[in-house]
Amino acid sequence: MLIESAKAGGVRAATIRMAVVALCACFAAVLALAALGCAATALWIFTQPSLGAVGAPLVVAASLSCVVLLLAVAARFIIRRGRGNLVASTAPQVLLLEASPFFAEHKSAVLLAAVMAGMAAANGSRKP
Repeated sequence: MLIESAKAGGVRAATIRMAVVALCACFAAVLALAALGCAATALWIFTQPSLGAVGAPLVVAASLSCVVLLLAVAARFIIRRGRGNLVASTAPQVLLLEASPFFAEHKSAVLLAAVMAGMAAANGSRKP
């Protein structure tokens, strides 16, 4: 967050940019769910004449289960691959130097960020 705020020219600008990014990501997720629902409905309608009232929902459920399985495998791969890169890429001295003036102005935000960083570090240190 500190690096992003320095790039953006201030904490306020970085906060606004991050809020807009989060809003766009939420909107994209809603649209992706709607597209998945439309695809499932189309598959249901396509298979119902040949498979009947029981077979069509089973085909839709099986295809959605396959998508969920693929997403779970991809998420696991991403989490396992990215564990070591986070600690090695950050420079603690630079972050501490940047954090000192920010902490003087925004103590609660920095403490909340420290709690979140601690939770992330604890989550990353668990053994699989």
